[in-house]
Amino acid sequence: MRSLFVRESFYSVPAHALFSFHERPDAFRLLVPPEQKIQIVSTASTLQPSEERVKFVVPFSFLKFAFEMKHTEYEKGNLFVDEQVKGLFSHWRHEHHFIQGGWRGEPASMLSDRISIGHPLLFMFRPFVVHRLKKIFEFRHRVTAASMGELARKGRASGKTIVVTGATGLIGSRVVELLTEQGARVVVFVRNMDRARKMFGQRVEYAFWDFNKPSETAWKAFIPEADAVLHLAGTPLFSKRWRKKFKKAMEQSRVLGTRQIADAIRESDPRPQTLVSASAIGYYGTERALLAREDSRPAEDILARICIGWEAEAKKLASVGVRDVQIRTGIVLSRKAGALKSMLPLFRMGMGGWMGHPDAWINWIHLEDIARIFTMALLNENMQGPYNAVAPGPVIMRQFAKTLSRALHRPGFMAYPAALLRPMLGEAANYVAGGARVSAERVSKVGYSFFFDDLQSALQNTLRSGR
Repeated sequence: MRSLFVRESFYSVPAHALFSFHERPDAFRLLVPPEQKIQIVSTASTLQPSEERVKFVVPFSFLKFAFEMKHTEYEKGNLFVDEQVKGLFSHWRHEHHFIQGGWRGEPASMLSDRISIGHPLLFMFRPFVVHRLKKIFEFRHRVTAASMGELARKGRASGKTIVVTGATGLIGSRVVELLTEQGARVVVFVRNMDRARKMFGQRVEYAFWDFNKPSETAWKAFIPEADAVLHLAGTPLFSKRWRKKFKKAMEQSRVLGTRQIADAIRESDPRPQTLVSASAIGYYGTERALLAREDSRPAEDILARICIGWEAEAKKLASVGVRDVQIRTGIVLSRKAGALKSMLPLFRMGMGGWMGHPDAWINWIHLEDIARIFTMALLNENMQGPYNAVAPGPVIMRQFAKTLSRALHRPGFMAYPAALLRPMLGEAANYVAGGARVSAERVSKVGYSFFFDDLQSALQNTLRSGR
């Protein structure tokens, strides 16, 4: 029996820097968790294929298991592989992949450790092996992040002050993590101070802001100190049935909230140089035959109307010399929030399938990519106006359902047409299945390289991670 263990993490450094760390003579010793009490007998002087052996002994209770490994493949900056020569397993192959992505002006990287293991009795002790590997690679990736920390803090965000609204949301929380690890001073404008402090601790500064309470103005004191403002706040669109009162809240939280932030920037002296504001691909509507680019005409439905008003408030700042960028987000893949979270219970029960219309386009994007696109927009002075933040490989709803079912190893033959969803979701049923096909060409041309451009690998990473 064989099994595959995968651990993946992202770092705000180029892939070659990450690879160079692993080539350090002391790297293997640094990456062995002390609490595992693994005895290192010998290490290799190179990651390139050779006859040198990496030897170590792993204790388990009163037993000790000796291992010998050798490096068998090497691609400078991209990959190295070690395989078991002697040891407990009938098969062991560890591939270390170093994948570059993010803004090409300041590249990031993903470390993907992929371990294929085999043993005739693996079905009996696989849970123990996986548990131990999780502990080991959590430590390894944590040490790697700490070792890369100083280099990450030398980037373009270092020393800048950035205000973030919507910081406790799915995208905002990851953007704040990226900005703080890159050395920025981050001020978060939040309604729920306790929740925010639990998430970020002492890494950021806090100010109370609620667009429904315009008399509360203490937050405005931070605007003149900011180099840039990232505005992500808005009532989640699919958290409730779309009754009249909720649709008003959907619109006002975006349009009036953006107006408050933009007015504060306009009145500020000095002013922040940049406002990056969220928008959505709902701007383009649900016409499946449309290939939507940033200059495409907006639709005439409720989501398009919200997006038009949302963006218009931010664009007013161009008249006072503030660089304004609008990021039209697609469907962000996450286990914790959004469309995927809502779908997972059905799909895990084997009752998954297409929803709304099988041929509507699902313009998805991985959380890491959307967070780094927002970070790029804050720092890349060549960006101006709207950008579609979707992966280059959109799929139709039928294919999305098949791919998600395959990733979960479950059947997915059900069909949930809009007429079936409407009694449960109301007007929102017209939008859950996607719509027009949206182009990622402009954000790619300005310098973004996607970590995930195919749905299968993006879902696999998302489902393995805790995000």
